[in-house]
Amino acid sequence: MKFKSIAKIFLAAVIPLLVIGCGGEKAQEPAKKVGMLTMANVDEKKVDEAFSQKTTYYDNLSSMQMGLTSGQVDEIRTYQSVANYMASKNPTLNVKESRSVQILDSFCCAVREDNIELLNDMNAAIDAMENDGTLEKLVLKYITNLQADEEPAAVAMAEIPGAETIKVGVTGDLPPLDLIRADGTPAGFNTAVLAEIGRRIGRNVELVVVDSGARIAALTSGKIDVIFWAVVPSKESPLPQDADKPAGVSLTTAYYQDAAVSLSGAFAAMQ
Repeated sequence: MKFKSIAKIFLAAVIPLLVIGCGGEKAQEPAKKVGMLTMANVDEKKVDEAFSQKTTYYDNLSSMQMGLTSGQVDEIRTYQSVANYMASKNPTLNVKESRSVQILDSFCCAVREDNIELLNDMNAAIDAMENDGTLEKLVLKYITNLQADEEPAAVAMAEIPGAETIKVGVTGDLPPLDLIRADGTPAGFNTAVLAEIGRRIGRNVELVVVDSGARIAALTSGKIDVIFWAVVPSKESPLPQDADKPAGVSLTTAYYQDAAVSLSGAFAAMQ
């Protein structure tokens, strides 16, 4: 009896080990492949570790869409307003919140850090637009209440005789937040915000189309004076606060906030 009892105990201990050794243990799932737009100042390895993913970075939205359609990535990470807009144009896309608790990131304009006067003027204009409700109205018109079948209109920039002209880089890589229409014309929220800022600071605004991945180089080289958007991650985000703020660049007061989400599916055609 003693021998049988010992044998049972031995087998109970050994059999699970044999099962594990023969592939009984569930294999660890490979890291999810995620596409993201290139950020200006981030350690790509740390991003992968923070999100438990394998990230492929793209310099523009078109190439990121192609990466999703071709299966290079399983999903792309963008913002709620962008995902909603893209899904409204393509019902085969699925929008998924990245976290159970929504984390809002802030959107700012970027200028060279030595351009202090322009930074201060833009901050004053954005603060005034926030206080008098202008920003809220623009968000409602060009983002929140935008209909699925509606194409955002371009907003003309005011022409102020004799005023200084500032060149602002827009990407079209975050529609309808930063939108370029099919004919190459910037439109929607970005043009509305910049037109209002230009009017308030007394400067003419010239829009220059650049890829997201090239926007910092365009700014620091002097090709443009302002980048329309740069992101400041919230304190709860795994990304560092300066993820989109490299040396030599200053960020304005935030003019918009949005939460990161994911999009999966495929694009039937390039948008």
